[in-house]
Amino acid sequence: MDDHQESTGPQGTDAKLPLWVCVAGAILFVGTAILFARLIWEETVWTWERGPQMVGFSLAHDVGAILFIFPFLLVVWTAIVIAVTVWNLVKKKRVSRMRWVALGVILTLFVFGSLPEGVWQRAFIARMAASPHAGDLLLYAAYRGDLGTVQGLISHGVAVNAIDRAYWRTALHGAAAKGDAPTVRYLFSKGADVNAVDRSGDSPLELAISNHQDLTARLLVELGAKRIQGSPAQREKAIHDQVQEGIKGLSGR
Repeated sequence: MDDHQESTGPQGTDAKLPLWVCVAGAILFVGTAILFARLIWEETVWTWERGPQMVGFSLAHDVGAILFIFPFLLVVWTAIVIAVTVWNLVKKKRVSRMRWVALGVILTLFVFGSLPEGVWQRAFIARMAASPHAGDLLLYAAYRGDLGTVQGLISHGVAVNAIDRAYWRTALHGAAAKGDAPTVRYLFSKGADVNAVDRSGDSPLELAISNHQDLTARLLVELGAKRIQGSPAQREKAIHDQVQEGIKGLSGR
């Protein structure tokens, strides 16, 4: 990841990094790139195929868990190389173009790797909206407070009152629980049912109140929402049914 040839000239000595440092940097870069590619794959392809993901969970519980070490080591490596580069410049040594390119590529890698999940979902919004898990994606975007993804999914045909598979909640339930007033207003403007009930029989206003989202609760009341709370029997049945569905899902039936 650097030019190892040392030469002298009218401008002085070329700065160089030891070969082992360059090799270590290349290995750390490749490992980090593999990790980020895997996580982005989970945030995109796996998400539209399987629904919302616990990104990195399966990787962290496999031999691939070692990949999570690489970004931290690459950060340390980069910090050391930057410090050495500054010292080279102070000493008026020439720093090879390859070193600058390598540092720029590493920075770009970290920028891409740190992009939030919503950015990738919006980049593939048409594919996300066409997913059989679109209702789940809409709800979890609302839970994240990701208005851009919520707008993107709805503008690409996902019904504003679509429900997720597990809790039967709408995006308005998610926005209410999050206390996200802008998303609540947007969903209402698109025809969201302010009194939709989830699997446990709870309305968005109930979730807002139970999560101490007072400002959002007042907004929902202004929009005509009612506090609808499911009975203990409804809650018990909802939990029982979810457990049974989970068992069936694990058994592949």
